[in-house]
Amino acid sequence: MNDTPFPHQDPNQPKPGQLGQPSPGQAPKPPKPPKQPWATGDKKKRWPWVMGGTFAAATLFLGIAANQHENTPTASETALASRTSAAAATLSAQQAEAKRLEQEEIKRQHEEEQVRRAAEAEAERQRQAEVLAAKMDRGTYEQIGDRDFALLAKDPDAHKGRKLVIYGVVVTQFDSATGKTTFRAETGANPGDYYDYDVNSMVGVLSTTAANVVEDDMVTLYVEVVGSYSYDTQIGGNTTVPKFFANIVDVTGSK
Repeated sequence: MNDTPFPHQDPNQPKPGQLGQPSPGQAPKPPKPPKQPWATGDKKKRWPWVMGGTFAAATLFLGIAANQHENTPTASETALASRTSAAAATLSAQQAEAKRLEQEEIKRQHEEEQVRRAAEAEAERQRQAEVLAAKMDRGTYEQIGDRDFALLAKDPDAHKGRKLVIYGVVVTQFDSATGKTTFRAETGANPGDYYDYDVNSMVGVLSTTAANVVEDDMVTLYVEVVGSYSYDTQIGGNTTVPKFFANIVDVTGSK
């Protein structure tokens, strides 16, 4: 037995051969590697984390799958969308056709309005031509007696529009004061001498119709009754007389 005493050691440190320490003459054991977080000995500590991660991944996967399922149209939804699109296309075509028909109707009404206006204008032209022809037709004028003429002179407005023949009229004024389209005359219903006519009258006329008429002429007039006419006299008074419009003027002599 070797009685060589052990070198001086700290009494608090393990002696050789104890607690896994090498015996005298043995090489020291290498130090243990540091413990890893996921070492085999920590399996019991790691399983909650593994289960939690697995559950989270499964939840995420199921959520994505559910979202995709919700966003994926069903067959009925696809069919409804197709019918809606077809209905929209049909409605658009119907609207276009309705717009075309509306425009055609507006065009037709415009053309009809033009035709109507043209027809009315032509009818008015023909009416005016007929009126003018009637004005120039001596056979359309009425011949009346002295009594009827006296009644007319008494109330000219009651006889407006009548077409009459006035004989033996004497032109008493046809100058710058009366103008080229009006003259004053003594009138009567029947032919006679100039002194037989005592109804003071105003006679309107076209300037071309009365181009050859002067004062003191004896004339026969084919007139329309205009009504009553008032004017101021040269002596400062006012008088009201019958007024006629002569369409035809025949000069038969002079005073």
